[in-house]
Amino acid sequence: MKTHYLLLILLISACGSSEEPKGKVFVTNGVAVGGYDPVSYFVQSEAMPGDASVTSTVNGITYQFSSAGNKDLFDSDPEKYIPAYGGWCAYAVAESSTKMEPDPTMWQIQDGKLLLFYDDWMTSLTGSLKEEWNTDHEGYKRRADDNWVVVGQE
Repeated sequence: MKTHYLLLILLISACGSSEEPKGKVFVTNGVAVGGYDPVSYFVQSEAMPGDASVTSTVNGITYQFSSAGNKDLFDSDPEKYIPAYGGWCAYAVAESSTKMEPDPTMWQIQDGKLLLFYDDWMTSLTGSLKEEWNTDHEGYKRRADDNWVVVGQE
């Protein structure tokens, strides 16, 4: 089964943009986490879109929040809420040392860190990358941590 996921990642990468994703943090339209509120995953247990008028900036990266309360929580401890692996798909980092754009609605919290996963109609053919991650979440996390040392600098 794992081979199917690796092939899927390679196929998605080949069909995607001709340009490799750049940057340590996944940013869309100038905002991290695809515009979703990173605190909402922890506090509301759901992916909530952020409001462009409620933002914070950390290391030059802008984050949006669904409420002033979530912004205050973020501001008090940003590292707690910033997604692991720069917000890139955790499975892709682990399995192929690749930065792949995630779907911010495909997520989980593991060891106190927010993980995001790629998902679209193609992954539904074989099951989600999040489901595959959970077949060996400790092993995938170890590989992602090891790979991120290099991938995170690219």
